[in-house]
Amino acid sequence: MSSIKFEEDYIFRNNRSITSSPDIALTELVANAWDAGALAVDITIPIEDESYISITDDGCGMSEDEFMERWMTLNYNRTKHQGKEVTFPPDMQIENKKRIAYGRNGVGRHGMLCFSDRYSVETWRDGVGMRFVIGVTSGDEPFSILSKDQIKKVGHGTTISAYVSRNNPDIDSIKDILSARFIYDPQFILRVNGEELTLSSGDDDVQNIEVVTKDGAKLDISIVDSTKTAHISRRHGVAFWVGGRLVGNPSWSYRRWQFLDARYKIAKRYTIIVQTEDIIDDVLPDWTGFYDTVKMDNVYGEVNKVITELVSEVMEEQVTDLKRDVIDEKRRDLETLSISEKREISSFMDMVTKKNPMIATEFLETSVEALMQIQQAKKGTELLSQLSAMSPEELDSLSDLLKAWDINDVINVIDEIDRRILVVEAISRVYENKNTDELHTLHPLVLNAKWLFGAEFDSPMFVSNRALNTVVKSLFKESEYDLEAIANPRKRPDIVCLNRSTLRTVCTERRDIEAGEIMKPDQILIIELKRGGFEIGAVEVAQAENYVRQIKKSGVLHKESFIHAFVVGAKIGDIDPHRKLDSGLVDVVTYGTLVDTAKIKLFGLKDKLEEHYNNIGDESLVEKALKEPVQMSLGL
Repeated sequence: MSSIKFEEDYIFRNNRSITSSPDIALTELVANAWDAGALAVDITIPIEDESYISITDDGCGMSEDEFMERWMTLNYNRTKHQGKEVTFPPDMQIENKKRIAYGRNGVGRHGMLCFSDRYSVETWRDGVGMRFVIGVTSGDEPFSILSKDQIKKVGHGTTISAYVSRNNPDIDSIKDILSARFIYDPQFILRVNGEELTLSSGDDDVQNIEVVTKDGAKLDISIVDSTKTAHISRRHGVAFWVGGRLVGNPSWSYRRWQFLDARYKIAKRYTIIVQTEDIIDDVLPDWTGFYDTVKMDNVYGEVNKVITELVSEVMEEQVTDLKRDVIDEKRRDLETLSISEKREISSFMDMVTKKNPMIATEFLETSVEALMQIQQAKKGTELLSQLSAMSPEELDSLSDLLKAWDINDVINVIDEIDRRILVVEAISRVYENKNTDELHTLHPLVLNAKWLFGAEFDSPMFVSNRALNTVVKSLFKESEYDLEAIANPRKRPDIVCLNRSTLRTVCTERRDIEAGEIMKPDQILIIELKRGGFEIGAVEVAQAENYVRQIKKSGVLHKESFIHAFVVGAKIGDIDPHRKLDSGLVDVVTYGTLVDTAKIKLFGLKDKLEEHYNNIGDESLVEKALKEPVQMSLGL
């Protein structure tokens, strides 16, 4: 039976931050001392290379059995076996014995591997102790005890040391980092090479605020002003202290939250310290940050409120001057506004500067200018004039409409109805006029109104298809084309221009699984428009039937495709206007029939609004009707 094997660099690869960064390694070792109930920790850092680094604490120490269980268990779960709270040595006289432990995943104890491949641990209690040498190994164990000896020492504590062969830490840098990463506790002393570190100034000028999040997390927030206290802060920003230990580094941004721009003077002046024990489960295992959770989002939100209020207080005088500068710059334009508009501008500036008190002057000026332009575009005077001309019944109807509908929805609906009525009205006015330019006026009107041919065609999914157009154009000889129309640069590329008609083919598309998921034309709509005054006879119907059959067997269609062809003219001869084929349908209709059908589909609105559209001239009407809506393009 095979067993699990470990590579020699297993510890380094799986604990890269601890085994490669001196500040993180020493932070973890200090945290271990804190968890051991220590009140004093001494760190010795070699001044020169090739010497020993060590960390000694006066915590509980460990018996041999405890060491074997805790130290030699891979990813030892401290919380599970020892609980969240720290146990202090019984002989220690301390005021507050409640201390939350940092350790959870059992990797911090290997911090000395940052400096060497082996390290020693001396741990003692009740005058008896052990000295272990731990080294990185491979095979059955990622690390192992290379040697162990019994020692005698008075009291209790632990010393971890290693011969520095790499990553020798900078003493000043480590002092700075450790003093920033552990909050002040009068009973916890931290010394580096004999020098005691000051973890907090404790000045009375520090402003303290207590808040509670939606989740019930209690936050003690301290605002430190470096210009008013003796506090020396090398790292400005928001510092989160969880259980008395700094998470990551102070910063003005966390996740999606940007509390302040670090470039501003106010950001270089203040440090915000957030102390809590209620979010320890949201801290990342290496204490470099937090998990992205709803609970932390609520914490960031509360901190942001405090900082926003702080900025508002500090920036109040500067904001007042800023608003005055903008008013002076825009005074001439502001004087032309009504009292209500001036008040609106004032409220707008108050709102903007409250949300962003550090807004640049030019940005506020631009915003105010834009608002004034919007006010000028309101056409308030014109609207008041229109309202004054309305009857009480009309005003009531308008009020009911605005209560039930959003004004933008009203505009969208009216625009769509107007566009369709314009098309119908334009067709009805020009289709019998022999002087009408059918190709560029009548034909585009009909071709762009697919809804006239059936509800199923009233969709933006019906578009032109290049492959289908190629098939259609191949059905005709060169002599059948209207050469003059083809040469005209204004012609539509998806319309086939013939001597006596135009032909357009559009379709929807569907994936053809048997053809390798290729998109192929599915529902095909063919519209053939005859020129003005033309009577449709059996020959024209036969031509349309031929188009349907030839397109069906072209090979470019989906296997389940359906073709519906319409032939449109001024009159219909002695023929059957509805022909059902194996390949699809052919329907013959007149322009007049399309207009009548459109009136019914539009619920008679055209007749009800007759006066409105009668006031629009023919030329202007056609121009408006030819404006096409934006259409989704699915052409191959």
